[in-house]
Amino acid sequence: MAKPGTKQRILNTSLDLFNQLGTPNASTNHIALELDISPGNLYYHYPNKEQLIETLFTNYEVALQPLIKQTVAEELSIEDIWFFLHLNFELALEYRFIYQDTDYITLKCPSLAAKFQGLLTALFRILVRLLTALSENGTLLAPAKTIIKDISLNMLLICTQWIHFKKHLAGITEANIAGDHFNQGIYQALSLLLPYLDQAHQEHLHHLQDAYQ
Repeated sequence: MAKPGTKQRILNTSLDLFNQLGTPNASTNHIALELDISPGNLYYHYPNKEQLIETLFTNYEVALQPLIKQTVAEELSIEDIWFFLHLNFELALEYRFIYQDTDYITLKCPSLAAKFQGLLTALFRILVRLLTALSENGTLLAPAKTIIKDISLNMLLICTQWIHFKKHLAGITEANIAGDHFNQGIYQALSLLLPYLDQAHQEHLHHLQDAYQ
């Protein structure tokens, strides 16, 4: 397999350092030093830090599209919600700097504020559609149908804010968060469905949750 070119290596290293050090703490000089290239070489490909942030954000948007634009089948099951949450958390882990440093990013790159809002709105809408399908096919029991938006919003909060919550809860000072912390987030998001499932579906959901304990 061919090695990635300099431009891609810069992006990969920027993503790693933004995730590990925090976006405010990872300068272009840090990135160049990590890559063992001159700052001038980095600036040739990305003239400033803003371009790096914007490019990585766009990559995250693109990676989310299959989840956001998926067709919701009538025969949707608990596994489909589990799969959606799992993939969503995987991407959130890969691009966690976006959620760790949202205020800094939107201040540094004002054009991303509206895009970030649009992304959250799209994730909320697909969650509503997925849970509505589960309600309509009888997987989710009444009164779930009347509070689909509430459940969806709470799921979205867990998916997007788990990083900050877990860091403070565990007393983690560095920006780098281990994958098992995200597993706990998936577990908590799935738990929101438990009150609205019959016993058979509850047992099935518990079986899915076992993978994250």
